[in-house]
Amino acid sequence: MKENKKQQDVIHQKENGEKKPITQKTIMPKIEGTIITAEGAGDINVKENIIQAVSAATGLASHKIQVFEMSKK
Repeated sequence: MKENKKQQDVIHQKENGEKKPITQKTIMPKIEGTIITAEGAGDINVKENIIQAVSAATGLASHKIQVFEMSKK
C-alpha cells in the first residue's frame, strides 16, 4: 500500500482585466522507513506487534521499520 496524497487548487490572477489560472500543487513526501521508541519494546512480542501495526498502517515493509526500547529515566 503506497499512498501519495496530492492536492491541486486553481488560483486566478487578473492581468489586463482577464482572469488567468495559476496552478499550485502540493505532493506529500514518500515515507522510506521509520524508527520507533516504545516502552516494552524490549519484549519480542511487543516489538513484533508494533512492527506489524506500523506496516499495516503505512504499507512499509517490516525490514524498513526499526523499534527500540524507550529508555526509562
